[in-house]
Amino acid sequence: MPHHDYEAIVRRLMFHEFPWDVRMAGRLMIWHLYANPAVAPVVGRTDALFTRAEITSLTFGDLVEHGLDSPRGREILRFVNSSHRGTPVTPAHNAFALAALAVTLIRWLDRHGWRPLTPPERTALTVFYAELGRRMGVRDLPRDPAALAAFLERAESTFAFTEAGRLCSERTLAMARARVHPWLRPLVRPAIAALLPPPVRAAVGLPAPPAAARLAVRAALWLRRVVVRRLPARIAPTTPRTRRRTPRPDATQSAI
Repeated sequence: MPHHDYEAIVRRLMFHEFPWDVRMAGRLMIWHLYANPAVAPVVGRTDALFTRAEITSLTFGDLVEHGLDSPRGREILRFVNSSHRGTPVTPAHNAFALAALAVTLIRWLDRHGWRPLTPPERTALTVFYAELGRRMGVRDLPRDPAALAAFLERAESTFAFTEAGRLCSERTLAMARARVHPWLRPLVRPAIAALLPPPVRAAVGLPAPPAAARLAVRAALWLRRVVVRRLPARIAPTTPRTRRRTPRPDATQSAI
């Protein structure tokens, strides 16, 4: 039952069935933060998304792997909640970010996943983020997938261009370009623009990509979906730590 076994279902989805898709959707979700006029200035005042991106990924992976109420989960959440005190981060900001994480992942899997999500899996993802939010002081985040999507769509209707959002987007694009081979760096901007919805692109000052870029990205994702569908099931979990072969850090090194 997704309302009871949501952590086990989410763990299987993120670590066994769709680990690459989860990473891609999470990276794209960041632009939703930049596109929101109420959130972009707050994001622009912190270096967490840039200087500590790797730790953020590892820490979230620990939450999923060990569970929200495990000793490790409670350790992480204590640190997260204490680190937000005295900052501009509000429960409303966290609610928007959590909704964007859940809905962006569901949208991505609907379009590019090697198989469709089942209704219980959609509910499990929604309940997981609602439970994470509850432990972060976010009250009444919808637990129904359709209601959560409507919640995010209301926020998306307020997206508008801000200089803070554009600067955050440019910093993130520069970070992405630095991680790929120099020959591929000119492709980063049009590829990301091709993956973002038009309202998000407009809000962060990204021009629409050329038609050739949109077609190339769409074809590459279609081909990947066809190939992955034919691969044998993953036996060992693929977590942020197994991919990086990274030991668990202390809670004081965590960020989310």
